[in-house]
Amino acid sequence: MPDTPDSLLPPNATAFERAVESALSRVTAIDTPVATLMHPAQIDASVLPFLAWHLSVDRWEADWSEATKRAAVADAITAQRRKGTPASVDAVLADFDDLLELVEWHQTTPRGTPHTFEIRLPIGAEGGPRSRAAFADAILRDVARVKPARSQGTLVQQLAVAGRAGVQSVARILGDTRIGLTFTDDQSQPWVTLLQTEDGEPLQQDDGTFLDTAP
Repeated sequence: MPDTPDSLLPPNATAFERAVESALSRVTAIDTPVATLMHPAQIDASVLPFLAWHLSVDRWEADWSEATKRAAVADAITAQRRKGTPASVDAVLADFDDLLELVEWHQTTPRGTPHTFEIRLPIGAEGGPRSRAAFADAILRDVARVKPARSQGTLVQQLAVAGRAGVQSVARILGDTRIGLTFTDDQSQPWVTLLQTEDGEPLQQDDGTFLDTAP
């Protein structure tokens, strides 16, 4: 195989080396818009997920609109700065439902256990999307990614039904249904060194031991 005009290979180069050189020589012909690769508003929409990964965007849904995806990427650095604060949890809850409420331990009467919190979600007697397990799972998953590491939280679904007081119809809280999904602050493993999935779950080997990055 003859050398390309600008080949840097020696005359005794192997066929494999010449094939690699030929393939790589075509890479420079690919249009690479370097100026816009890090610009959330200008980058091509097909590349947005990669920029989101690069900037450690914690929450990403494939069915979001392009405008929502660009906004999430644009807010990535600010979101990382407030990560681990109540404000970061509030931001996640606002994305799900305006009625979601964060109540910290010092805001309850009587005061709760330090470094605990509740996420309260009112649901109507007719149920609806808020009453579905998938909705609750998504909230817990995304809050777990941004909450303070030492904090433990519980999602509380509050059932409101219509009642009467005199001649007026009012809504009253009759009871709280606590789902069996809670945050735990488990110190039994060096979690920070473990290899994890994108949802934060530690990876395990066939024998049940965790995969870690410790030297």
